[in-house]
Amino acid sequence: MIFCTNNIKHTIIYLSNFRKTNFKTFCMKKIVTLIVLIFCLQVSFAQNSMIDITGMNVNTPSFFLEYLRDDKSADLFKADLYSGVEGSPFFSPEWTYARIKLADNRKFDSVLIKINLYENKVHFKDEAGREKMIGADVRQIEIKDESSKWNNTFLLSGYGENKNEFFQVITDGKKAGLLKKFNIIIRETKVFNAPNQKSFEQTPSYSIYSAGALYEGNKNCSAIMYAFKNDNKVTKFISANDIKCNKEKDLKKLVEFYNSY
Repeated sequence: MIFCTNNIKHTIIYLSNFRKTNFKTFCMKKIVTLIVLIFCLQVSFAQNSMIDITGMNVNTPSFFLEYLRDDKSADLFKADLYSGVEGSPFFSPEWTYARIKLADNRKFDSVLIKINLYENKVHFKDEAGREKMIGADVRQIEIKDESSKWNNTFLLSGYGENKNEFFQVITDGKKAGLLKKFNIIIRETKVFNAPNQKSFEQTPSYSIYSAGALYEGNKNCSAIMYAFKNDNKVTKFISANDIKCNKEKDLKKLVEFYNSY
């Protein structure tokens, strides 16, 4: 009888420990699965988003020490290059502080810049105050200057046929992004009995970035439906909201809707 009682006790203890062990194993598997899922979602977002979501390191290297090691790193800007041309070739005529990322993935913080959209170059001032242009390809710019109306604005290059052209990011998400390109030309106008007048003429255009491709917007939305994988929800949204696919406000609304589900 004692033998049977002891066996029963051992059996109960064994089953209790077995349940605890399996419960712990079950919980550990769930935690590991959750961690892997979060990681995959982060990677997926990073792959679909145009903007480098890793941001800047806290201790970014000095732009002057790391990049401007010699005069070959940049071209001196000639102030009289655009003399006689009215208007401005810059994204903003004011100097603004920005974070920049080069094509070789080096990142620099608090660089005082102007973005030349006509030359597709980034201007900066060296330690002597001379205006220069960065010789390397700049792939990402984030304006971080509270005194500027463009604070927190992102500009990117590396898209489209000309990899050096800059696009302003109007909105970005997990499936698509809206980019604004500034097409700048120098227009020459004939004037009677006077020298021809030259001026910078700027015309914006919009493109949807989706699945690694650019789709240029125009008034007819059917031309960019491939960007949305011919999604029926998008088609209904366009019709219900009278979306014009060559208008910034409408395209922003459309892309944000597409990224919302």
